[in-house]
Amino acid sequence: MNINEKQNNELNLKRLAAQRQLYSEAKKLMHIQFSLTGVFTVALAVIGNTIDEKYLVYTAFAAIIVAFLDEFFLSKKIDSIKQDAARIQEEFDCDVLRIPHNNIKIGNISMMESIQEKSKDYLAKHTDYSELKNWYPGLNEDDNRYYRLICQATNCWWNQNLRKKYSDILLILLSCVFAIFLLVAIIKGITVSVFLMSVLTPILPALILVCTTRKDNSKAIENLNHMKGKLDEIISKAENSEHYSDEQLLNDSRCLQDMIFDNRALSPLISDKLYFRHRDSFEQIAYDTNNELVGKIKQL
Repeated sequence: MNINEKQNNELNLKRLAAQRQLYSEAKKLMHIQFSLTGVFTVALAVIGNTIDEKYLVYTAFAAIIVAFLDEFFLSKKIDSIKQDAARIQEEFDCDVLRIPHNNIKIGNISMMESIQEKSKDYLAKHTDYSELKNWYPGLNEDDNRYYRLICQATNCWWNQNLRKKYSDILLILLSCVFAIFLLVAIIKGITVSVFLMSVLTPILPALILVCTTRKDNSKAIENLNHMKGKLDEIISKAENSEHYSDEQLLNDSRCLQDMIFDNRALSPLISDKLYFRHRDSFEQIAYDTNNELVGKIKQL
């Protein structure tokens, strides 16, 4: 069974459905997180500055509670769900791409119960698995030992480009929020101490969340650049050496897969709206690129 056939069998479609469902659940919590630390705390700052200054202490106290709730509940829950989704994606990749499982790094925890449960939750919202078929596009040919590299390159390219767009959005958002409140402070002519209490403290959880997310996203982009460089190095090695053994290739693929797993498990989530906005164009680019790489690899 080649990669294209294996990625579309029932078990692997269930795996894809389960990880998609888990990421959707994590993103719902992320939206709550952004609503609490963003919309709610900004609203507190507005209330404290427009209604009565006696509310400033209460708005600051409420902002601190939101910060603790985010740090000790929401963030931990989101990270836990991401880990489960990344493990299921790892099972999918190891099966489809014939990469040995790294028990030391990922653990030997069976995700079958979660796969069965979450794939059913996915089907409750979708009629079938059709959206998940041909996860790695452009691989209709018989298998070649380098095809797994194409699939890993697809993972890196797709994630990298989405994260660059996401990083730009976060920077614009952060700049706009800070600029608006700074402008209000200047117009009202408030002192530095009042600004810290009435403006900065209430919106501090939102600023910390956006700054942390952008920093983590930038780190993810840096890691993806490193992965892309490693992939180019492997392909170049394959092109210029007749003695690049199957064992060497498999070991290099496993190292890359470890990096892909870390990126999935540790990187910030990206909104579904941003994903689906670019999905069709990205899929076409991935399909065309993979077709071109398949033709190139056939010549090796």
